[in-house]
Amino acid sequence: MKQILSRRSLLLDVVIIASFLYFTVSGLYGGPGAGEEAAQVARNSSGDGDLPISTEKGRNNETLNARGTRKKERKKKEELERQRNIRAPLPALEPSGGAALRGIDLAEYTPEERAVLGARMSEMEARASAVSRVCQATPSISGATAIDLFIWDTDHTPSIVWCPIYKVASTTWMNNFFSVANLSRSDESALERFNQKLEWKKRKGNDIKQLFDHKLVYDLYPGPQSPEERARVLKNSVRVIIVRHPFSRILSVYRDKMATRNPRPLKFNFKELQAYIRKTYRSRHTSNRSRFPSFPEFIQYVIDSTGNFTSYEDWKENVNCWLPYWVRCTVCSLDYNIIIKLETMEEDKRFLATLSRLNELKDKATWMHLKTAPSSDLGAKYYKQLTRHQILQLYERYEPDFKLFQYDIKDYLDNAIDSRDRSANR
Repeated sequence: MKQILSRRSLLLDVVIIASFLYFTVSGLYGGPGAGEEAAQVARNSSGDGDLPISTEKGRNNETLNARGTRKKERKKKEELERQRNIRAPLPALEPSGGAALRGIDLAEYTPEERAVLGARMSEMEARASAVSRVCQATPSISGATAIDLFIWDTDHTPSIVWCPIYKVASTTWMNNFFSVANLSRSDESALERFNQKLEWKKRKGNDIKQLFDHKLVYDLYPGPQSPEERARVLKNSVRVIIVRHPFSRILSVYRDKMATRNPRPLKFNFKELQAYIRKTYRSRHTSNRSRFPSFPEFIQYVIDSTGNFTSYEDWKENVNCWLPYWVRCTVCSLDYNIIIKLETMEEDKRFLATLSRLNELKDKATWMHLKTAPSSDLGAKYYKQLTRHQILQLYERYEPDFKLFQYDIKDYLDNAIDSRDRSANR
């Protein structure tokens, strides 16, 4: 009997040891918690513990949490990669005076299209040639490395690379490119996300001033991933910049950032800047009690705050929404061959739409932000508050833009407050 009991005890010990070894090995390969499970089974087999407790639910939760963490990390990595690509440096393209335009084969277009292109070609070449001459004559505005903050439309031929500039029809043209993407359904997932966001805004009763946001358009038109492909597309594209009279743009910036209660984007702290300008430049003896800086106060701030700038880096590091064109788009480093002016927008838009076969835009007449009087019509009202000295100082700060795109200030000088006083005393 003792031998039988001894054999049973020995057999039980063997079973316990085998179970422990089996589940220990499983713990090495079976994921988190397997080793603890083995110990629990061994204890139950020896009669020292309770019934086995299943850890399946816990393991499932751990798996889901791990998957969620990996998904978040992957999305974060993708966003960082996207940001790196967006801000990646671009190869320099020395201004060529519109050489690419002279190489266009008009035989590829219909007679009607050739007529549209021919009517505007000489003007486009003249604008590109003027930029080339000024860049060559002004070393101080040349040599900056272009950073990719562009819209890349590679779905049309030739491709379009556009540098958006704040307060120069940027929202209008974002709307144009969004319409092209929406009509061609170029990115179903991005458009679906946008439509869901739009419906959510409508349900909340938000006032929807535009049917997209700028980030969405950047997402719809990303640059090529590899530096080599990016350089190839850039070289063979039509490179587009849209400009307007620099003083007209500065007025538009003032009205949008200095004369509104909640100027955006919030990260630039424009409300704090409004208060600083009022405190610094407003006379104690004035009857002006407005919460907003006056136009002369803002202009004097711009003049004073940029007076010691001598380089591209000075502007980029210290100014946000009123950067000169030559800084924002590194004009002398990218050989822009399509220069569109707000003053001749309809003709220029038709030229670009025809050249790159943007059929979606040929009949488009929807313009954002044009419900009130254009800033050019308001120029006389605002700039007549400035002295000739202020106008000349402001011109000096933005002089390269005036020369690059062939604008002048004669009408502004004639309308200055002391010019009118001088004329009245004659």
